[in-house]
Amino acid sequence: MADRLRSEAKALPLSKQVLHESAQVALVDVRCRPADHARGPEELSPTNDLVFPRTGVFLRHVHRADVVGDPSQVLFFRRDEPYRVSHPARCGDDCTSFAFAPSLLVEAVQAHDPHVQDRPTQPFTFMQAPCPARAFLLHQRIRQAARAETRDPLALDEAAIALLAAVLAHAYAGRDAPHVPARHSTRDAHRAQVEQVQVLLAQRFAESLALDALAHAVHSSPFHLARLFRRETGLSLHQYRLRLRLCAALERLVEGEQDLTRLALELGFSSHAHFSDTFRRALGLAPSACRRSLDARRLRELSTNLKVARAAPP
Repeated sequence: MADRLRSEAKALPLSKQVLHESAQVALVDVRCRPADHARGPEELSPTNDLVFPRTGVFLRHVHRADVVGDPSQVLFFRRDEPYRVSHPARCGDDCTSFAFAPSLLVEAVQAHDPHVQDRPTQPFTFMQAPCPARAFLLHQRIRQAARAETRDPLALDEAAIALLAAVLAHAYAGRDAPHVPARHSTRDAHRAQVEQVQVLLAQRFAESLALDALAHAVHSSPFHLARLFRRETGLSLHQYRLRLRLCAALERLVEGEQDLTRLALELGFSSHAHFSDTFRRALGLAPSACRRSLDARRLRELSTNLKVARAAPP
């Protein structure tokens, strides 16, 4: 993808920066500064993209329709659909684009439109929708997290999926969709999948396990697992994993661990600073201060407050 973006940037008055790319989603910042307000050359999007305009305004000309792109809207770019772009205000624009894995996207849309299975390469039936304020805020938070040195790919994938689900729910609000009741065995099957993931995370919480790897391990889709896990546990996958890491950190501090850098890296944090910042946000004090000022009894009390039930390995 990076090579394609660099090639496009040479031909168009665009600059593109890939912020995050995984098997589930690619996140790209796009900056456009055209020389005039005329329509640009015809373009084709190679993927079905969710696009958030952040600044400026532009018109997207699709067939005979003109679609306004501004920060109050989220745009749906459909794969291989020709379009042109013009900038009537001559101010250019800045956008963020999310391109999801085709199977994930179809599954997300299917929750609102069962007929999407008949058109898997063209899941979007509309070109724009109002952008809820919370969705815009979430997309900005995802951008900032993707830029951070301590970026967490699993957390980014999950947040992007949550954003997709929120945008689609808002876009489809008021539309009739048939309700398909769940089978009696579905709840037990879902719970079993979540328990398998809990076991896997408890065993390998220090590793940087990707969302698609976790889903594959329990024969699920990434979209389904991300939403199911939060529904069953009240936590996202990366929040659950973080709690496991912090519990392990407290236990190591109780046992007298002195090398905080080694501790941070062994628990899966990217650096001492990342570990310290995360620890401070969760517990209200730095690990060094915690180690100096609290005895073993108080540390275990803190650990109990963070405790995540760990299932025994099968």
